[in-house]
Amino acid sequence: MNKHLARPLALIGVAILLLLVGQILMPGFLSLGQVSNQLKIAAFLGIFGLCQTIVIAAGGQGLDLSVGASATLGGILGAALMQGSNGLTAPALLAAVAAGGLVGIVNGVGIALMRVPPLVATLAIASVVDGGTILGVSIVHPANSASPLLVAIGGWASGGVPNIVIVWAVLGAIAVWLLSASAWGKRLTATGANPLAALLSGNHVTGIRIAAYGLSGALAALAGFLLTGYVGQAFFGLGDPYILTSVVVAVIGGATLAGGRAPYAGVAAAAIMMTVLVSLLTALAIGEAGRQIIFGLVLLGFLALDRMMKGSLRAVILSRFRTPTPIAAASSAPDTSRGG
Repeated sequence: MNKHLARPLALIGVAILLLLVGQILMPGFLSLGQVSNQLKIAAFLGIFGLCQTIVIAAGGQGLDLSVGASATLGGILGAALMQGSNGLTAPALLAAVAAGGLVGIVNGVGIALMRVPPLVATLAIASVVDGGTILGVSIVHPANSASPLLVAIGGWASGGVPNIVIVWAVLGAIAVWLLSASAWGKRLTATGANPLAALLSGNHVTGIRIAAYGLSGALAALAGFLLTGYVGQAFFGLGDPYILTSVVVAVIGGATLAGGRAPYAGVAAAAIMMTVLVSLLTALAIGEAGRQIIFGLVLLGFLALDRMMKGSLRAVILSRFRTPTPIAAASSAPDTSRGG
């Protein structure tokens, strides 16, 4: 089996197992409507997970904790500009994505140029963006409803398949190509794996990291804009529930905080698995405290498994170098055929 597909397939297998457990415990959990709704929620988590995948791959202990603020900004700004009109939906989308991209670029400049730790920089920018959004809304009192077109994209289905899942599938295919096959994606992972070597190879390490955070902000704003269509209106804190869960699905999906890896297929599968897990825990009436404990245990379990797998692979590689070949062993053995 292709090693790049092993983790995604394993995560999808876990998701299917959880669905079967849910169906046994609560008949109807595996119904078409229930699965469709779970895929809708997974689509949004998958987009937020893509944000974290990109900045983590860029290295430097990258994280983007401003994705919630960027999503809220994208949703509120988009709703204010579209004013419930289908004709203004596209311009509103462009403005929302541009605003999120600008937030991300500011993050990138602070991190890559000013050497502010990503955790501190993105939290600070999130506070500024949230405060600015609240101030702007209190002054302008903009419209907050989604247009019928955006509602159809975020909440309706075509041929039984949720439209937002179709959008996510297209975006995911582009992301896999961008991160795995494109020249920019290879420069991104090279920067994360070894910034010095990437710099000596001619890569603009600072520019790549700024672009990574800019892309993360733009995608977070896109997710917030689409979320507005899903729930019908924009509101404060729209993207906040996805801040930490986006990091969790990125790590479970195979991204390493050391940088240099951007396995979005695994992250997308992790988003599906985590959504099914949350749905099952909610259906079982497990409280917030219990869910947080289980999420933490799941994350620790996958981190431990990932480390064990890396350790096993390292042991195999070292054993191959340490085990002498028959030729080497024969040449190093004492020659007893000659007398004296």
